[in-house]
Amino acid sequence: MRLDAHVHTTHSGKASVFPFNYFMRESYNTPESVYATARKRGMDLVTITDHDQISGALALGDRDDVIIGCEITAEWPDIDLCVHINAFDITPAQHDEIQRLRVDVGQLMPYLHQQGIYCSLNHVASGINGPLTAAHLASVLPWVDGLEVINGTRQPSQNRTAMCLATAAGKHMLGGGDAHTGRGIGLTWTEVPGARTRAEFMTGLRAGRGIAGGAHGGVRTMMSDMWRFTGNFLAESLTTATTSPSDWRGYACTFGGVLSLPAVPVLMAAPFVHFLHEQRFNRDLLYDLIARPESAARLAPGLAA
Repeated sequence: MRLDAHVHTTHSGKASVFPFNYFMRESYNTPESVYATARKRGMDLVTITDHDQISGALALGDRDDVIIGCEITAEWPDIDLCVHINAFDITPAQHDEIQRLRVDVGQLMPYLHQQGIYCSLNHVASGINGPLTAAHLASVLPWVDGLEVINGTRQPSQNRTAMCLATAAGKHMLGGGDAHTGRGIGLTWTEVPGARTRAEFMTGLRAGRGIAGGAHGGVRTMMSDMWRFTGNFLAESLTTATTSPSDWRGYACTFGGVLSLPAVPVLMAAPFVHFLHEQRFNRDLLYDLIARPESAARLAPGLAA
């Protein structure tokens, strides 16, 4: 059975990148569109891993082929740094407690372990987490079951770093599209051979029988997603303007979006700059992992193994 283990919907909230966080969504996928696309592209199971929300997954939760998931933003309380951790097969009560604890990674990780929640560390070699170092990784790795070793939005070199780290640490390997648009849904996956049901899939995942597969990302995929974000934003703004004539925001976003269209080709340079930064971050993290690891106990004494 196959599962795209990392997918977002409108329930992920506002965009996380300035200044788009003021007027754009993190994703324009709906739970139903994710389900339909994933199944059409050969996924036997479906999950939704919105940022710190399970409402999108719960919208599909009555189906036998759906796993309730969430991408947790786990923070260090004393520095501007976080890691993104996917948690699978969780309950609403567990989600509520996770949200209470996620502001302190030192409290969150033992809770996940105590509850027996299967979790994986996402896009570990990406700078979007903040200034992640070998010491931060050393403090978190003992508590996670697996690493996302193929992320459908990250470059092969970044995913290769995650794969090497998973091998060295003896962690399970997962794949997920990290799809924020419809383009990447179901193109990257985690497969558990021989599983026939959701329960058997989770059992196989916990036993380390998961196999990561599918597509990597890069400049071209990010450019494609940017065009899709632009189209989805305009479509939603136009829908708001026509269905809620008294809401000025629909008109403002529609006219602002149309007027900004000539700038979109210029913004296509952003993926090149972004991945130059990502390559540098990946290189520095590798150097830190190999040449100058700090003391994990100094950064997070409650977490260090």
